[in-house]
Amino acid sequence: MQGPTPEPQFSSVADEQRCGTKIVATIGPASEDRVIQLIDAGMAVARINFSHGVDDDHRRRVEKIRTAARLRGVPIGILADIQGPKMRLGKLAGGELRLARGQVVRLFEGALSDELDLLPCNFLGFRGALKVGDRVLLADGVVELVTEAIDGDIVRARVRRPGPISDRKGVHMPDSYLAQELPTPQDRKHISLAQELGVDFLGVSFVSRGEDMERIRDLAPKMMLVAKIERRTALDNLKGIFEASDGIMVARGDLGVETQLEQLPLLQKTLIQEALKAGKFVITATEMLESMIKASRPTRAEVTDVANAVLDGSDAVMLSAETAMGDYPIEAVQAMSRIARAVETSQRYHELPRVSFRQNEPTFSNATALAAAQAAEALSIHRIICFTESGNTVRLLSRYRVNGEIIALTPNEKTLQEMTILSHVRPILCERETSLEDMMHEAQNLLLEQRVCLHGEEVIFVAGVPPGVSRSTNVMKLHRIGEPARMH
Repeated sequence: MQGPTPEPQFSSVADEQRCGTKIVATIGPASEDRVIQLIDAGMAVARINFSHGVDDDHRRRVEKIRTAARLRGVPIGILADIQGPKMRLGKLAGGELRLARGQVVRLFEGALSDELDLLPCNFLGFRGALKVGDRVLLADGVVELVTEAIDGDIVRARVRRPGPISDRKGVHMPDSYLAQELPTPQDRKHISLAQELGVDFLGVSFVSRGEDMERIRDLAPKMMLVAKIERRTALDNLKGIFEASDGIMVARGDLGVETQLEQLPLLQKTLIQEALKAGKFVITATEMLESMIKASRPTRAEVTDVANAVLDGSDAVMLSAETAMGDYPIEAVQAMSRIARAVETSQRYHELPRVSFRQNEPTFSNATALAAAQAAEALSIHRIICFTESGNTVRLLSRYRVNGEIIALTPNEKTLQEMTILSHVRPILCERETSLEDMMHEAQNLLLEQRVCLHGEEVIFVAGVPPGVSRSTNVMKLHRIGEPARMH
């Protein structure tokens, strides 16, 4: 026997809510003292938003998440979001201003203005990126300007869509390319903090191309990287971004500003399908249950939105302000969990098209994963038990979206945490064995003891020979729990 001694894994309360589409919940002032309740409600991954709060806030929240996970005996992943090069207005002359349709305003690169119609854009490269006819969107798209003239350092623009603006509101330039530093100096500090805290996933904001993610990878080579797709330029560079990332987030807030709003539903579906084809996990985020910041139940439109994200094939759906600062953080997770389970038990969900075999990944691991998924479907087997060192085969299995549960057994605690984001995957810590027969024998005992499987239940084992070697998956075995685990 080698490896760590496994601790009890799943509470019976959380078990039923953590097997399908995963729920990511942002931890903030409203929820940091209620993490255990969030776990019981169905949270699988906790998100820390480095854009809000100071380092001590992040340290305290990570410790509370880890403590709650230990108390519940549940692996809970932690996703830390770094802010990236967010473009914002500086300080306005009056603090806030309402722009009228047809009004002409002046914009310049700077941090402070002392004239009402002179708007400071507090980021570098603003003037050089614009040309006549380009749009400038303010306050997350509430206000739309169109550039009419560029006179030295001043850009003159006319208001096409009126509305209020105020200090530090977001700026978007969907028709322009602005080369920005990623990671920013602040991002670099936050990456170091994320590594110090041992978080499992790093969300990277405002990615434009694969090279952005490669620079982050150089700084954090051992972390799972999530590219947040929220820029129009990212849509033109998806192949490189996928290659440089472990997963993506469909960040619909800024993406809905940078693209035509009516295009967003189709973009969401396309991004999710392309991520699955590329073998990457995908999180759908932003305003999923926004009304529950103040209301105790979601709107019908929000219920439909979450259901469609599950039907689209998301690995995870995410709550932001709903759990970070909302009045009903626990209820929001419970509602999202109920919606996901209702979809996952439907005939429509079971009949969704499956991702096909990736011809550019002709490996034993991928072929074995596909064979296991197809065998499970053909024989109506509801559990595939996968032994994994790195989590790679489990990720391959998850992308085939089996109509059941993938029990991912690993002796590696880092791998355990990294699998918490994957759809239909239940990660469990186990001991490392020296032979395949011993692995299956001990797995049977563990799963019977934890009441994950029943005696006599038909399952599929997926493993690698020799045991303990990463990315060596080459064995699939049909098995009945309780029978001798012989390979001959």
